[in-house]
Amino acid sequence: MALPWAMKNKQPIYAVYDPPLRGFPYLAVVLATDGTVTAIPFDTIEEASTFNNQLAKAQHGARIRH
Repeated sequence: MALPWAMKNKQPIYAVYDPPLRGFPYLAVVLATDGTVTAIPFDTIEEASTFNNQLAKAQHGARIRH
């Protein structure tokens, strides 16, 4: 499970989840080190990935790993 890993390693996890069914959104998800999970819907995988990349860079700068 990713959340214990994020908490243990003190690094949030940024993920994009595909829609489970046609018509549902892609989800940009952040598993934070404090145990919180946030998900924001997007129409395309590109929008969700761009959002996560920008958020990660804003929060972590050059320390982010791709």
